[in-house]
Amino acid sequence: MTDRRDSISDSKSVDHAHVMHMPTLEGADAEVQVVPTPPEPETKWKAIYRSSLFQICVVSALAFCGPAMADAISGLGGGGQATPYTVNAATCASYCAVAVISLLGGPLASRMGIKGMLIAGASTFAINGSAYYVNSRYGVQWYLIFGRFLYGAGFGFWYVAEAAIILSYPEEGRRGKYLAIWVGSRNLGQLVGGSISLARNAKRAAAGAIATSTYLIFVAIEAVGFPVSFLISPPHKVRRSDGVPIVLAAKQPWKIEFLNLARAIVAPRMLLLMPIGFYSYFYGGVLSTYLTNHFSVRARALSSFIVPSGIIVFTALYGRFILDNKRWTQRRRAQIGFVVFMVPSLASFGWLCANQAKFMHTKTSTKYDWNASGWANAYIPFYIMQVCGYLCQTFIYWLISCFTTDVAGNARNGGIFRCVEAVGQAVSYGINSNIKTGFVPLGINFGLAIACIPTTWALIQRVPIYREDSLQRPQAFVQGDEEGSMGLEKR
Repeated sequence: MTDRRDSISDSKSVDHAHVMHMPTLEGADAEVQVVPTPPEPETKWKAIYRSSLFQICVVSALAFCGPAMADAISGLGGGGQATPYTVNAATCASYCAVAVISLLGGPLASRMGIKGMLIAGASTFAINGSAYYVNSRYGVQWYLIFGRFLYGAGFGFWYVAEAAIILSYPEEGRRGKYLAIWVGSRNLGQLVGGSISLARNAKRAAAGAIATSTYLIFVAIEAVGFPVSFLISPPHKVRRSDGVPIVLAAKQPWKIEFLNLARAIVAPRMLLLMPIGFYSYFYGGVLSTYLTNHFSVRARALSSFIVPSGIIVFTALYGRFILDNKRWTQRRRAQIGFVVFMVPSLASFGWLCANQAKFMHTKTSTKYDWNASGWANAYIPFYIMQVCGYLCQTFIYWLISCFTTDVAGNARNGGIFRCVEAVGQAVSYGINSNIKTGFVPLGINFGLAIACIPTTWALIQRVPIYREDSLQRPQAFVQGDEEGSMGLEKR
């Protein structure tokens, strides 16, 4: 391992930095700049404010205001509209924008900084709810599509910054817990949104659109995200509780940034990750259309309340007892964690396909209310798939973080992954905006689930037994301790 001192120009509290080589998701050693742990904060408030837990809480609060509200609207089935097809087209446009910005996330993060990207993304949150409101109130479909596109572009910036933070900031042994906080906050937002929707639509047992005024509440919550985004700290000021410093990559010219991006895209580990990335949120368009076509307004509102409740509970248990289980090695946790959500997912897909086949042979359109006969049979596999979808997301981000703790590397890898994920969502909503036969997109989704198993399992077998930062001794970086550095190298 090489170790040399370089000056850091952007931090008055840090006099020196070290350069080291670390394994990345790309499978190669990357030269990164390690910022020593900042000095002890002068006040208790500053100690809390600069902690990694506080940073995760800020990101979680933003997840509550932004994507959670978007998911709450989506959880109504077709965005709460009477038919899902225009909404699916608008969502397709949104995820196309997300895909483009996310792909360029690594180079953009090196110039804008993680904090700048987070603020830029949060500034577009309220456009999402306003697009649904304008379409529902005035029937302006072009603004629904254009507004969702603008929201998607801003969300791409936020998406990359969020990925870098949740992958890089948590201490080893707390990654599952912090991911559960993030997922829980996102679904707490859906739970609040679902409660609002259920309260305003509980008497509407027929098919149709939700009450238009519902969207105004979502817009108000989304608008709070922008001021909250200014609370995030830049990486070099964050103080982790284990004393291990945040790892930063040295700033590179644009040409080098794009070469690194190209290498990351075609790296073997990233290629193995791409199938499950494409699959991971493909179910969004499929299940949203399923819910809209086969359930009443109040049944959809009830779903937007009980789905996030289950997700919060199960992701917390999943993070605590599977991903952070100290009795198992990191690789064993990866193996068990994958099986835990994939097996019930496959079973639910089979169940949904059987239901869809039955609906296709029914002469009249089937619209289940929550007290109708057959509601449970139609809804339970949908519910299981929603929960397993978020377990899958939690697992994937934890899996990526197994390979690197470098902020820039995680911004690049997280951006590529989220680009693939967004492409999957765009394709899903695009298919569901044109194909009226629900069995086709459902069958494609089932096939993707099966197809991603061998590649994901192959990647799991490459997971290090222990993560790099669990072996680091902070004093080797902070003090430049020669013996400490050599000890780390030997380990």
